Amino acid sequence: MKRLRFRPVLALLLASCAVAGSALNLLPADRIDEPVGTIVFDTNRDGNWEIYSINADGSNPMRLTNSYASDYGPWPSPDGAEIVFFSRTGRVNYLYTMQSDGQDVSRVPGVSGSAAGPVWSPDGSRLAFVSFDDGDAEICTVNVDGSDFRQLTINATGDFEPVWLPGGERIGWSAASSGNSDIYTVSTDGEDVRQLTTDPARDGYPHWSPDGMRIVFCSNRTGAWEIYVMDADGANVAQMTDLGCFSGAPRWSPDGAHIVFQSDLDGDSEIYIMDADGSDIRQVTTNDAEDAHPCWLPARVP
Repeated sequence: MKRLRFRPVLALLLASCAVAGSALNLLPADRIDEPVGTIVFDTNRDGNWEIYSINADGSNPMRLTNSYASDYGPWPSPDGAEIVFFSRTGRVNYLYTMQSDGQDVSRVPGVSGSAAGPVWSPDGSRLAFVSFDDGDAEICTVNVDGSDFRQLTINATGDFEPVWLPGGERIGWSAASSGNSDIYTVSTDGEDVRQLTTDPARDGYPHWSPDGMRIVFCSNRTGAWEIYVMDADGANVAQMTDLGCFSGAPRWSPDGAHIVFQSDLDGDSEIYIMDADGSDIRQVTTNDAEDAHPCWLPARVP
C-alpha cells in the first residue's frame, strides 16, 4: 500500500494559536469535497458532561442528553438510528442507548455499573465495552438486549478503547500488556490476540477505516500526542498532524475521506476535521469548554 503523505500545515496552525478560540479554516475557496454529515461528541459546555451533535461544518449544535449524571463516549449504531454512551453518577457507570435525536434513553441490561467506552458491532447486534468488574479494565462484549456477556481479555495492566473491526470478526483496543500502551486485536471469541504496534511511545484510540485497510490512532511518539495512520497490519506508519499539543480520539468518516479528532490546539479541547492524508485541517467547535470524543453519525438507513 502506498504510504500516505503528510502535507505540512504547522506554520498556519501556530499562527492561529496566537488568538485563543479563533476558528481554524484552511480549506481552499474552490474546494468541492468538504466533509458533510453529523458528528456526535461529549462536552461540558453546559456545566455538566452531556452528549451533543453538530454538523461537520460547525453549524446546528444540538444537546442530546440532559441529566444530573455525566454522559460520555457517544458511539452511533451502524444504521445511524441510535447512539450508545456511558453515564457516570459518582463512581457508578452504566451503559445507555438513545435515538440519534436524544429521545428514548434506555439502560443496556445485563451490564454492571462499572462499564465505559461502549461501541457497536458492524451488524448492530452487540456492544463491546470496558468493564472494571474484576478490579481493572477489561474488554467485554454483550448483545444489545443484555444477553451473551463475554469477557475477552484478562490482563492486570488494563485494556481500553475497544473498537470493532469492519466485518465484525475481530475487536481492536489499546493495552499496556507489553509494559507500554500498544494496539492489539482479538477475535470475538477471545482467541488469536495480535499486537500491531511496538513503539516505545504510547499508542491508543485505534479506529479502522471503513474498508478495513488502514488504522488511525494517536501516539506521543514526538513528545506530544499526535494523529497517525498505519496499514491494518501495523506497517507503514505515517504521522498526520504536527500540532505540538494533545490531539487524540481520531475517527474515520463513513466514506473514509476524512478524520475527526479532538485537540487542545486553541487552549482547550475542540473538535477538528482533516482530510484522510492529514491536509486541510479545520476547526468545528469553538468555545471555552471541553469538547471531546467525536464520532461521525452514519446517514440514516430508511
